[in-house]
Amino acid sequence: MKKGKEILGRIFKDIKEYGWALAAFLVCYALIHVIFDAFCPLLVLTGIPCAGCGLTRAFLFLFSGQFARAMYMNPSVLLVLAFVLYFVLFRYVLGRKVKGLNVCLALLVAGMLIIYGYRMWMYFPDRVPYVYHENNILANRFPLYQDLVQRLIARL
Repeated sequence: MKKGKEILGRIFKDIKEYGWALAAFLVCYALIHVIFDAFCPLLVLTGIPCAGCGLTRAFLFLFSGQFARAMYMNPSVLLVLAFVLYFVLFRYVLGRKVKGLNVCLALLVAGMLIIYGYRMWMYFPDRVPYVYHENNILANRFPLYQDLVQRLIARL
């Protein structure tokens, strides 16, 4: 019981210290989602999905037991989950500094970019979440951008 209180104490301490950042993120997420029906900054700006596109849906599928659908959406979900579990173990359960945090983050980003590159090469622009979204900032501001992207997609 004492261990559980210690873990909750560490979690609440982080929420107290970084809660403003979480609140700002959630407000930003809600506003951008309402305006653009997406949150990914790259997708909103360019219409092209990023390495993290589909991760939310992948997590929802994974936690509901739909492993194949999670992998279809974004296999990086396993890398992110492994990182989160490692982080939680050290920071909250053990109450220690996360060993090799920078190395773990670098490996996570590298792995996600490799998966992203492969999947963009194989599936863009025909398979969700690797589809082009025409409602993006550049296309709305610069009509020639939309034409350029459509020509590039036609060549694929």
